[in-house]
Amino acid sequence: MSTTKSKYDVLFDEISAIADRASYRSQENKLKSFRIYLGIAIASALITILVAISNDVPEAYKLHIKIITLLLSGLTAVLAAWDGFYNHKQLWINYGESRNQLRAIQLKMKMMDENERKNNKLLDEIFKEFQEVMHHGNSNWKTLRMEKVDPNATKD
Repeated sequence: MSTTKSKYDVLFDEISAIADRASYRSQENKLKSFRIYLGIAIASALITILVAISNDVPEAYKLHIKIITLLLSGLTAVLAAWDGFYNHKQLWINYGESRNQLRAIQLKMKMMDENERKNNKLLDEIFKEFQEVMHHGNSNWKTLRMEKVDPNATKD
């Protein structure tokens, strides 16, 4: 015999699942952002060092130094373009903000007594708050993904 979950349980489980996903994605984007910035910094530092020592190395290694410098320069450009397109730092912030708002709703729900957990009007208000958090998160994601077009720009 199956038992139907209460409205409270369904709402709490859904908020918890989405908060957990937002938390995971926030951490994932934080790590990606860190790796990209660190990769760019290391490659840039190595380029500077290789350019500085390029005249002081034996002739047999000069070609190798030039190739490594060019590869690092290309890597820096690719990492910068990757970050410019995906913007992991802003995604980290957006997911973290959504996670924090969802955790606040979770806490509010945990604090409810038995009568409040059965109050449909109160649960509907919490559901509405949950939808607003989701809409705000989706709007932030969409805004981040859309190209900014200047409406005053003239077309040729």
